[in-house]
Amino acid sequence: MLAYANRFGIASSAGIVRKYGFSLTNLLGTAGPDKFILDLQKALSSDPQFGDVAVHFYTFGGLQATAQWAERFIRKASF
Repeated sequence: MLAYANRFGIASSAGIVRKYGFSLTNLLGTAGPDKFILDLQKALSSDPQFGDVAVHFYTFGGLQATAQWAERFIRKASF
């Protein structure tokens, strides 16, 4: 994520860092969109006007990690 921010000229504000602190650990952690996708699926499935909906992933954590997450998610989700 830091490399992405640097590549696109996104800089952290010194004021924000000073006020809230800066934790590299928080920036390098992982989180999946499991809850969001399940909630979205539930909401969209109740209204047929939306038709087919697809998900697009930005693989900031790397393609392999994203593919592994997707595989685990599909395995445990009940679609």
